[in-house]
Amino acid sequence: MKTAICSLSVVIIVTMLASCAPTTKVNSVWKDDHYQGPIRKITVIGASEKKAVRQLFEDEFVRELKVHGTDALASHTVLPLDQLADKEKAAAKIRSLGADTVLIARLVDKKTVQTSLPSQPYIIPYYYNYFSSYYGQIITPVYIVQDDYAYVETNLYDLKTEKLIWSARSETWMVESDDTLIKAFIKVMVDRLSADKIIPK
Repeated sequence: MKTAICSLSVVIIVTMLASCAPTTKVNSVWKDDHYQGPIRKITVIGASEKKAVRQLFEDEFVRELKVHGTDALASHTVLPLDQLADKEKAAAKIRSLGADTVLIARLVDKKTVQTSLPSQPYIIPYYYNYFSSYYGQIITPVYIVQDDYAYVETNLYDLKTEKLIWSARSETWMVESDDTLIKAFIKVMVDRLSADKIIPK
């Protein structure tokens, strides 16, 4: 019974910490300081073979960019997955729709981290102890918490010169649903693009 209570307490604490912590953080950023802009229209490409994930990612990115006053286009509305492999045709199609830049996000790595939660003293109230009215003490077991992380590279290119304008490497803690993680990731990326003066605030 005591072990079950301790286990439940650990689960509750870990869940509370997960809900409070940011799921995505930017590890590194590169920016072309010579790029003058301004950007007129960004085409967003989410490099995922899962159709639903790609659509959600691109649509949400477009929505956030437009909130910041930047016109944007979700590539899935004009380019099926099998057409993305031909860079020249894809670029020509994107240019024909008035886009001058393309943003590509792709998963570059995954990692699983195991963390040991050390044992902690647990005070037992006297009513748990049949032979004594004193407090007893036990040590709770060690618990292993497994965390999954995804590492994404997000690149923004100038379609005219094909040169890289901005690049970010990020780490996402996979503790929530895909929808929630994607929206949180995009919010972080768009805020950083704005902070780096690539797009308006």
